[in-house]
Amino acid sequence: MHGGNYVLHAHELSVKYGSYEALHLDSLKITDTAGVVGLFGPNGAGKTTLLRTIVGDIEKHGGALEGPGRAKIAYLPDSPFLYGWLKVKQCEQLFASRHPDFRADIFDAFLDGSKVKPDLKVGELSKGMNERLHLALIMSRSPQLYVLDEPLGGVDPIGRDQLLQLIQQLKAPNTPVLFSTHLINNVQHIFNEVVLIDSGRLVAHRDIHFLREFGEGDLEAAYKKLVQQ
Repeated sequence: MHGGNYVLHAHELSVKYGSYEALHLDSLKITDTAGVVGLFGPNGAGKTTLLRTIVGDIEKHGGALEGPGRAKIAYLPDSPFLYGWLKVKQCEQLFASRHPDFRADIFDAFLDGSKVKPDLKVGELSKGMNERLHLALIMSRSPQLYVLDEPLGGVDPIGRDQLLQLIQQLKAPNTPVLFSTHLINNVQHIFNEVVLIDSGRLVAHRDIHFLREFGEGDLEAAYKKLVQQ
């Protein structure tokens, strides 16, 4: 995989709810040259638990976790966070006032050609339009790490491909994107590396080309083979 400086380093990272261990990763390292890193596993595999631990929403954990503070992470959770009565232009203004690294030109690029218009209220947007707006706000920042939790589930295939291309092209330089999904074959073409987890355990963290070859072009097949080993 790629060299570079570590942006994120987890060692023996574990999260427990009572006696149930939801997450236990022996080691996970992501560098500033990693590009777009796919985080793949079925629903319930521990993806959201891992992401919430990385961004600091889950503070009680075992092991070691070294990475950026919350202010240096651009985090898109798996549920909307914008109030329905806000207009799109107000969302942009609020985000720009809160985050000094916000770039209006990137925000405009993510909404260009879409039906997401400045005077529309968030509550008037379709699910796909809402997801586009949320993604535009997050990707308009210049952090040390982007964390995206299932970002494009409601976007149509054409819009999805456009947004994936924009993520690749417009993310801040030397800033990795950790991109969670349970539908890997729809988005795999933008991944440089893939982290595979199952039942809270790390299955593999490999270069995308290795996994494609291992799965004969199908990353879901590669995942199933690795889980069964």
